[in-house]
Amino acid sequence: MVNKSPKIQKFIVYIQEFDKYDDHGKILCRNPSCNNYPKLPYRKYCSKECNEEFEHWYYHNFYWDRIRSDIFKRDNYSCQICKRRFPYTYRRRFARSDKLECDHIIPKSLYRRLGYQFDTLENKISAILEFFHNPDNLRTLCYTCHKSVTAKYITKNLKPPIQELIDRYSLDLTPLLGSEG
Repeated sequence: MVNKSPKIQKFIVYIQEFDKYDDHGKILCRNPSCNNYPKLPYRKYCSKECNEEFEHWYYHNFYWDRIRSDIFKRDNYSCQICKRRFPYTYRRRFARSDKLECDHIIPKSLYRRLGYQFDTLENKISAILEFFHNPDNLRTLCYTCHKSVTAKYITKNLKPPIQELIDRYSLDLTPLLGSEG
């Protein structure tokens, strides 16, 4: 028997997903606000301006290292719960810290309950910009506080009460609990 672990969905919008085509299958400029055909020397863009505009928009909204670095900087490299400031370094233009983590205030796992889908490009863009990478839903926490917040969330929201488990699986726990009467 093969034990397969559940597939973890990665919430990524790859840059190739922005490729678009006209009715005849000919590629159009990748920039969403442009419908011109690409021109040399650009393979996916009609101009240097479209190339730079799109890449700036993409990397500032869809590249997790950039988002996390911006949140660390916004929060002054300090945990938003215990208020301690932690050391950081810059590597590849992004802030890094062994002690800091970027926390989703409303957990990513709730995206479907909030009405977001991750099936079409438009829905992916909406889910990422409005929820997953929305700065208002992100905060800087130290490792210890993040672990504590996550444990509290799991305990409160994800572990069903014992009676619900007993009912769901029709468990008979009488031998364990002894007779009550």
